[in-house]
Amino acid sequence: MSPQTTRRWAWIHKWSSLVCTVFMLLLCVTGLPLIYHHEIGHLLGDDVEAPVLPVNTPKANLDKVIAAASALHPGKIMMYM
Repeated sequence: MSPQTTRRWAWIHKWSSLVCTVFMLLLCVTGLPLIYHHEIGHLLGDDVEAPVLPVNTPKANLDKVIAAASALHPGKIMMYM
């Protein structure tokens, strides 16, 4: 290969990799909130966290939970049997 051909390929390689770098940077910057959404929500205080309950706390009855949700939001909760 001649020096001129090497310079051309170096120029093509440099500019094509700079263009690809912009797209990769965009993917990284927009993807980080998706990966760390739990930590970001905790930091901002937007996450709803379950309280720590004593060990011997009884479990909620599912029928009562559904009835309470149906009372709060009538017509939005559908049961599939």
